[in-house]
Amino acid sequence: MPTDESSHGRGTAGLGWFHWLLGSWQRRWGVLLLFTVVTRLPLLTYPKACDDEQVYTVVAIEMLHGGLPYADAVERKPPLLFYLYAGMLRVFGERNYLALHVGALMWTLATMALLAVTMRRLFDAGTGWAAALLYALFTAWANYTNLAFNGELLMNLPIVAALAIVFGISSSKRRPELIAAGALVAIGFLLKQPAAIAGLPLGVYLLAGPYRRGRALGRVSALGQVAMLGLGFAGTLAMAALYLGHVGILAEAWYWTIGNHANPLGPTTWFFWHKLPARGALFLAETLPLWMLVTLSLREGLGAGTMWKSRQAEFVALGVLLVVSAFGVTVNGQFNYHYFLALAPALAMLAAPALAEIWRGSRAIRLRCLRPVFLARWLALTALLFLVVDTIGLAQNRGPLAVAAYVRAHSTAEDRIFMWGQGTAQTGIYLDADRRPATRYIASFPLNGLIFGLFDEHYDTRDRIVPGAWDNLRRDFARHPPRFIIDCHEMRNGRLHKIRDQPYLKALLAANFREVYRDADGIVYERQSGESLGTARRE
Repeated sequence: MPTDESSHGRGTAGLGWFHWLLGSWQRRWGVLLLFTVVTRLPLLTYPKACDDEQVYTVVAIEMLHGGLPYADAVERKPPLLFYLYAGMLRVFGERNYLALHVGALMWTLATMALLAVTMRRLFDAGTGWAAALLYALFTAWANYTNLAFNGELLMNLPIVAALAIVFGISSSKRRPELIAAGALVAIGFLLKQPAAIAGLPLGVYLLAGPYRRGRALGRVSALGQVAMLGLGFAGTLAMAALYLGHVGILAEAWYWTIGNHANPLGPTTWFFWHKLPARGALFLAETLPLWMLVTLSLREGLGAGTMWKSRQAEFVALGVLLVVSAFGVTVNGQFNYHYFLALAPALAMLAAPALAEIWRGSRAIRLRCLRPVFLARWLALTALLFLVVDTIGLAQNRGPLAVAAYVRAHSTAEDRIFMWGQGTAQTGIYLDADRRPATRYIASFPLNGLIFGLFDEHYDTRDRIVPGAWDNLRRDFARHPPRFIIDCHEMRNGRLHKIRDQPYLKALLAANFREVYRDADGIVYERQSGESLGTARRE
């Protein structure tokens, strides 16, 4: 059962400011709100879409002009993410990037609030506040791209909301609210695919012995509750499928969300084990205090400690959530910085009880680095380091790419462009140039079979080219002839996927385009006035 905050001694080994904060929810949340806003200021003052925001915004803008995801702008994320972006930009303005950044802040705060509510229910107000603080601090780790309104940040909110419902106190053996929890997991999946695996720890929780004994549930009743969870999940996906079928993109949504994700860079490859140590070690180093607190908490839960004694089912569920989240981070072998955000809810909830006990002074700590004052200073310096790194990173990318600036200066708003390349900044050329794409392929991976994360010119990816992609490109160009083609692969990746190694594009450039600008970011080809694209031969 949660312990009363006043039952703990307020002195001695604890920090006075911690108890001062806990004395008033206004102070507690006021300080945490200020901390979160300050640490997100680099993003809030950034004039462009940030990292993945660029790709999702390009898709959303096509939707605002009557297009559909996958059919008119290809990306591999689930559909709800694009509809969320399109809805926000429809309300706040097509190029209102500040709205996206404020959305990221509000989404983070909402996740923090749910973490606090859940952990307060399990423990006390101090533990809830600690969970929210740890989430706010460590989701800003390593790189400015983690601040963006990305898929991992989005999926964390419905996952935490589902946890809050499932962990809730209920005397009902049926627990119809579990339908809502299952629906939230499905919503998380419709924002970013790895969220679906959060359903496993929730099911484990409902079947766990401590949970069933505490509520006098038989196995049949427990399975009934799991069925409620599954009903909410399946029902939500069914409604999404009906809508996607209604608008005519169900097959495309299935293919790009699920079918196109085969990746040869898994744990059986050298690439995986070459990249994991470097990126994994960086994550562990920058989040070391968090992991030390989690380790302390795990020792308590797995041993005879009192921290999780009356919360064994919740402890098991959070442990399973940590394991399946780690699987989601590593499964495709890319180890992008923002992938690690999927670990943040489980880590924050496991670490929070240990942090609260240390700061409260109710736990004797041998390690000097985990003693209250030292730990508080360590966390403060960590937050400062993240803020400095994020500020520098965003400051270096505030301006548009030079090739985009050239295109914008030498075209009109009605002109279409085509970018041959891969990467968030490269897709962002459409935004920097303020020009819409001439084709659904806003990045070139469907046309060249590029494997995400692998830039090896000797790896033949032609068997990964999406069937029919080149025919679609010709049809798209017939409808929207590109005024400019920007080749980013040539400058960024050398011999990899060169545009002139593609017969159709080679012929098209030779017959209809000439090079007009070259920069470190790419080569710009302009279509010659009056020329038809029909002169390019087929592959």
